[in-house]
Amino acid sequence: MIVDVVIPALDEEAALPHVLAAIPRDIVRRVVVADNGSRDRTSAVARAAGSEVVHEPRRGYGAACLAALARLRRTGPSDVVAFLDGDHSDHPEELPRLLAPIEDGTAVLVVGSRATGRAERGSLTAQQRVGNAIA
Repeated sequence: MIVDVVIPALDEEAALPHVLAAIPRDIVRRVVVADNGSRDRTSAVARAAGSEVVHEPRRGYGAACLAALARLRRTGPSDVVAFLDGDHSDHPEELPRLLAPIEDGTAVLVVGSRATGRAERGSLTAQQRVGNAIA
């Protein structure tokens, strides 16, 4: 199974190295970081870790994700695209567990959740917790 990872990022120089280091490279073919107008060294950090970087000047998570997907489409198909946040609020090391239902044919889409009670204390703002509850 060909797995690619998309990471939309805005000013994530400090957190991005931790995200990239936690990605299980033995199951991931490519990582594309979509820099959404960072004023720090987000792009340089991503490149230094071996990731591809695409710059998306239109602000917003959706615009960044679409830019990364366009890059992936131009350079070859993948079976699965996993989306991770650049702020390390997700746990990249859990990708094998997330991908298992797709690999065994019991799912075609798998969504991780930060609202199941496993979020680290202080990792989500009050607004994020309310937004997750509504979603």
